[in-house]
Amino acid sequence: MLHPSPSSELLTTRPVSPDDLEVALRLLDDADRWLMSVSIDEAAGLLAGAPALLLLAGDRPRGIILSDWPHETVAWLRLLALSGGVSTTRAIDTLLPPFHQTLRARGVAHIYTACADPGDSWAMAALRNAGYTHDTDVIVYEKVRMNVPTQGNPTVRVRAATVGDIPAILAVDTRCFSVEWRKDDVQISLALHETPRFLVVEENLEVVGYAFVTIHHEGRLVHLVRIAVLPDRQHRGIGARLLYEVVSYATAIGAQRLTLNTQAYNRNARRLYEWFGFRRTGDRQIILRRDL
Repeated sequence: MLHPSPSSELLTTRPVSPDDLEVALRLLDDADRWLMSVSIDEAAGLLAGAPALLLLAGDRPRGIILSDWPHETVAWLRLLALSGGVSTTRAIDTLLPPFHQTLRARGVAHIYTACADPGDSWAMAALRNAGYTHDTDVIVYEKVRMNVPTQGNPTVRVRAATVGDIPAILAVDTRCFSVEWRKDDVQISLALHETPRFLVVEENLEVVGYAFVTIHHEGRLVHLVRIAVLPDRQHRGIGARLLYEVVSYATAIGAQRLTLNTQAYNRNARRLYEWFGFRRTGDRQIILRRDL
């Protein structure tokens, strides 16, 4: 049976349900354009109830759009995938209005997304045409020689984080980051249980900072996911102490590279990383934003 070309069929949307997991995974296999900033497993978890829409050409799925769980007034577009034959412009024009309406109904005022440069150029162009604007760049750094310029502040205590530290860690996060970059209690709890090294730093028995890492390629690469110190405790060697502990961990497990990402505007952090021997890789993510 012959079907009309997707380029001429009526495009519609419908909300994704938890029963659509197999459909969504098939779409990812078939897609020839995708913007994706989560793993397959993370996307599967989000499909259990995070804002998501299927794009249909007739009755056949031709695309999917998915955000993460809204946090305060912010959400991140985590997945956009389209199958062959569907015009990018038509797909975006069909998907975004109901997707934005779904987010607004959940209290979201700002939607962000991260695009790799240049791999996601198709998505950047389409989203910019739909009103998304440049917010900042995220710069990638790496360190291949594990020497350090300092061991940081020797008077503070660095220890492994526990579940009981979560409220203090969230308080640090709130004071250190604008809302779009903050982590919630679920993310911190998962990191505590799943990452190999999660540290807090205490001063006078108060948690004033934290850091955690992931490991990849059988331990050859360590990625510093997060490092933060309360603003009123900065410039006292506490961040340097945390970074020293991270480098020491990477050295202890025999890692060949230590990587991290940071916002282009975070000049204080960039100075610390560069002092510790991190160098820009040339890779970057372009962060787009749309106010709803």
